[in-house]
Amino acid sequence: MKKHTITALILSLLFCAGASAQTDLTGIWQGKLAVSPNEKMTVQFVFTKQPDGLYTVVLNSPDSGGIKNVPATGVKLAGNIVTIDVASLSGSYSGTVVKGVITGEWKQSGSTLPLVLTPYKTPPVSSLKPLVGDWIGKLSPQPGGEGVTAVFHFEISKDGKFNASVSIPDQGQSGIPVSDVVLERDEVSFKIAGGAADYAGKLIGNKIDGAFKQSGAEIKLNLTRGKYEAPAYVIPAEGIKRLAGAWSGNTGPNKLMIVFRFEKAPGGKLAVFMDVPSQGARGVMAKDFTLQGNEITIKLPGASGDIFKGQISGSSIKGIFKLNNVDQELNLVRKESSPFDGTWKGTTPGPDGKPLDVTYIFEAYDKTLVGTVTTTLGGGPFSEGKVDGNSFSFVVRTDQFTINTNGVLAGDVIQITQKNADAVAKFSIKRVVPAK
Repeated sequence: MKKHTITALILSLLFCAGASAQTDLTGIWQGKLAVSPNEKMTVQFVFTKQPDGLYTVVLNSPDSGGIKNVPATGVKLAGNIVTIDVASLSGSYSGTVVKGVITGEWKQSGSTLPLVLTPYKTPPVSSLKPLVGDWIGKLSPQPGGEGVTAVFHFEISKDGKFNASVSIPDQGQSGIPVSDVVLERDEVSFKIAGGAADYAGKLIGNKIDGAFKQSGAEIKLNLTRGKYEAPAYVIPAEGIKRLAGAWSGNTGPNKLMIVFRFEKAPGGKLAVFMDVPSQGARGVMAKDFTLQGNEITIKLPGASGDIFKGQISGSSIKGIFKLNNVDQELNLVRKESSPFDGTWKGTTPGPDGKPLDVTYIFEAYDKTLVGTVTTTLGGGPFSEGKVDGNSFSFVVRTDQFTINTNGVLAGDVIQITQKNADAVAKFSIKRVVPAK
């Protein structure tokens, strides 16, 4: 009799320990909700255990920017049955915990959908290796429209971090941050510019077949692995010699600064780009370019049909820029070399206090400094760039902060001072690539 009592007690203790282990829900539980026959939405429940042993839960969906840290209004765990109410979504979940899996149903607006949850762990960076490189696609918001080229760049840095960005060369946009990159089997997903748009597709060899979702609209975008090359134009070698380099001028009542860059391309060709520094546009590709005698014609992309026509005379080009259907005088002069020109790199304290690699590209036009700032967190053009002797200043503005930067040049080193509100950072950057 005593032996049976001890055995029953041991079994009881083992059963309780097992049940306790099964119902410890702390952490992230993830599943796929079939919202339509052809679409699944990723759902995450984040469980936090309170000192009293009860749980709080927030609901996220990496696939939907509108569902982020939505708090549950009621969480119950009775044995191995868990129920979660999310009043703000008029939804609820009920499931059974068995062997590390929660099998249940999500109810919302009269519909009931099966939802199986499993513990989620952030995939290792190595799982994203199949994506490393450049991927190119054509984005056409309207059927039959001209479309724009999108170039995605994925890389794993020396410190083991995965970095991603997208450029729209037709519009002169570069370094647009890409985040939340996931590759599960052959399914690829990521977010653009902090969730302004979502992308989902299927990896098939060197292609990704997928689509963007933005503001409820879905836009097809298939990507192909490859190196992007800007369109270039065949002109005589003498013409390339006359034009190669950067030319700048101001136009309109507000003295808008315009820069045209003519870059040598393989095969005796010339690539043509436009920059508008004050508007953050850099590398807008010419739609068409011709050189006839001393006359150049540059057609730009876009519905307004912007076009520049000018006459070359030594180190100047005098012409008319038809901008937004208004003819404006635009006289260009060839850019002179500056000690600031080129690519510079350094390390600055990041938001978390850890070192953050930073790259600057500078071009000085007399007293005006233009260029970009890029880190592993993203990047883009700066504004209000000014040059004064061997010193310069510029401003980086985002929705979250304003950073004022000052620099002092000494050979191939620049001493940087950054101010963001009350925070001040000082560091140095070194030239790594001279100006072209």
